[in-house]
Amino acid sequence: MSINRLPPPKRAEVIREFIKASSIVYVIMAVVGFEICWWYHQNVKALLGPMNYEVRLTLGIVCAATFFLYICQRYMEIQFPSYKNFKKSLAAIFSGVNLFGAAWLALLSSVAEEMLFRGALQPFLGIWFTSVLFGLLHLDSEGNVSVWTAWAVLAGVILGAVVNVTGSLWPAIVIHFVVNFIGIRGLSKIDLNPALVHDTSTR
Repeated sequence: MSINRLPPPKRAEVIREFIKASSIVYVIMAVVGFEICWWYHQNVKALLGPMNYEVRLTLGIVCAATFFLYICQRYMEIQFPSYKNFKKSLAAIFSGVNLFGAAWLALLSSVAEEMLFRGALQPFLGIWFTSVLFGLLHLDSEGNVSVWTAWAVLAGVILGAVVNVTGSLWPAIVIHFVVNFIGIRGLSKIDLNPALVHDTSTR
């Protein structure tokens, strides 16, 4: 059931609880990642300090990577009905999130996931295994590996490569933020059809 179909007071309460719960999870992820980087890798200053990489080249990398991930996401939505239907199931949750809520969730998720996966785990596990773990964080609504999981693995590889090239988490955080923000805002514009929300057919 879409949040927008609930009475306004109940809708606001559900949205607040969802954002609160999500915030707690992301803060924990960020803290765990930061602690590993601080105490074990001892690379927090390098990852989060001033960048030494050329600014214009960094901007080019950020724009190119963001555009590529967006195009891949759109392509998967067109080619795989199961991915489009999964987005409809997400829209039933995110449809009531406003602009500020979308920006807040996108910021928290991008900082937390980049700190944990690219900052803390990638030096241990390398790009590919870290990206697979990142993908497994993005299962479908029934907890199964899906097209969305494959897209998240691809995103993890690209974000990991960006961190390796630039030596900083900031470009990856910006890319992650923009992709997530566009995605969350886009979910609020999806025309929900109950028949499709529960259609989990794959292709």
